[in-house]
Amino acid sequence: MADGANGPHFNLIANPWVPAVYQDGACREASIRTLFRDAENIREIGGDSPQQVQPTLRLLLAILHRGLSLDGVKSEDALLDWWEETWEAGHFDLDVIFAHLESVKDRFDLFDSKYPFYQVAGLEYANKDPDGVDELVADVPKSDKFLFSLRSKGRIDELSFAEAGRWLVFQQAYATAGIKTPVKGNTHVKSGKVYPPKGAVGTGMLGAEGGIYLEGANLFETLMLNLVLFDNVRGGRPIVGCEEDVPSWERDDVSPDYRIPSPGEPHGPVQCYTWQSRRMRLIPSDEGDRVVGVISCYGDIPIVMDRGGSEPMTAWRPSTAQQKSLGLSHVPRLPKVHDPSRAIWRGLASIVSVGQDGDLRPGVVRWVERLRYEEVFSSEEIPVVAIHAQGMVYGTQNSVFADAIDDKFDLSVALFDHDSHACNQALATIDCIDQAVGKVVNFVSNTQKAAGDRASKTVLAQERNRVRESVFAELDAICRERLAHFPNEASAVETYCADWKREVHRRLRSLATRFVDACDRSFFEEHDGMTVGRAMAILKAGLFKTLGKLESKPKPSFGGAIGDISEEGKE
Repeated sequence: MADGANGPHFNLIANPWVPAVYQDGACREASIRTLFRDAENIREIGGDSPQQVQPTLRLLLAILHRGLSLDGVKSEDALLDWWEETWEAGHFDLDVIFAHLESVKDRFDLFDSKYPFYQVAGLEYANKDPDGVDELVADVPKSDKFLFSLRSKGRIDELSFAEAGRWLVFQQAYATAGIKTPVKGNTHVKSGKVYPPKGAVGTGMLGAEGGIYLEGANLFETLMLNLVLFDNVRGGRPIVGCEEDVPSWERDDVSPDYRIPSPGEPHGPVQCYTWQSRRMRLIPSDEGDRVVGVISCYGDIPIVMDRGGSEPMTAWRPSTAQQKSLGLSHVPRLPKVHDPSRAIWRGLASIVSVGQDGDLRPGVVRWVERLRYEEVFSSEEIPVVAIHAQGMVYGTQNSVFADAIDDKFDLSVALFDHDSHACNQALATIDCIDQAVGKVVNFVSNTQKAAGDRASKTVLAQERNRVRESVFAELDAICRERLAHFPNEASAVETYCADWKREVHRRLRSLATRFVDACDRSFFEEHDGMTVGRAMAILKAGLFKTLGKLESKPKPSFGGAIGDISEEGKE
């Protein structure tokens, strides 16, 4: 909104900009103040793309963290008491939150003359005009590639202030790497171009991670479940009250140049959630009512290695390759990024289990486990929590967006206890299912061998991957349903897992039979010592060994068909 000679103003605290879906189904844009005020009545927040949600949630969490931290370090007991009291109240203490927001209100204006939100005032390119807003919007191709875009070309010349605010928050989290145009004041220019430091993360911080957050029945629950107030992996350092862990809007010393972080950064969740991976500035129109351009270059270079105590929203993995490459005395831990070809539940072990390499779970999962251990809430009160994974996939040296990830599954809270019998048995069952799917893949390969197929190793490998993903797609609904309703009672676990495996067993046998029927191949024709009949016998024996015996009268199961597998088998 324009303000005469003072230029445009759009304050994210006061002006609506985040799409919110209310419990009654109404959808409208909300300001930060409204999001906190209506949190218990908002079912979920959205955006122009699903991947805008997690960066926005992280912004809201940073505000909550900062408000709590201003009162100094608190004991774990005091923090648990605060969390429980707030949870039972069902809403936030708005007086405290609004007082904090009022104290920093000027830092949330997109066009503030000194400290524009998530930007650098007066930022200019050294040798060219600002980019168009298509550089800000993630799902818009270059102008010469509109043939392959689902977005209307006429809609990217300008953005509303609300849209620009959403994409600004997104870009600071997920921005692509690659060669950048230098801005005035940048001292790292080579041949008129700017590159990230060698070996550094070139994308936004969240783009280098496997973003995971927990989702409750409304925005209030979602924020509370992800509000990690302390974490034992920090080695005794507090989260609430950590003096170094300050949000980006409290920094006064931001230069146009990129910055190598100081040792120990990021110091905690607040820094991670508001990390400024880019130096940016939005360019308003002459009328002061739209955004028509953007300037963007490298900013604070993300640090993700060994940051598990600061970043609660990703799982981790040990990297011996990095240890060797960097000559480290220890095996460093890097974020475990998502595989876009796999449903997230298939990697459940990395989310909920503690292995020989230590506790590599996301901090938000450890937090819910602690809340259950302290009996802050019970499985009767909250039987299920959704695991929501989001992220971007990059291509060509991380310089372009190649794909996006948005996957969610409901998980019984019984499986948040990493050393429980329930958790161990659920993971063991998923492992059995993975082995069983491998046997179906081998079965399809054997039937093709029996038919005399002579495809190359490369084609065969691609075929096996397609079959594997098709089979898992057939099992997806079954496994999601089972994970959501996994029993909390230890006495019921064994029977539940046995029923789960039998259900999968029946489905895989049905798929194999329908595959053979669709292929219309003889059971007895033989090539290279293999027949379809022999392939089926091998499969049945393998499924029996992996999943156990089927009852003589199978119970009704989910419907479904062989789908893509049948078609591939015909080729």
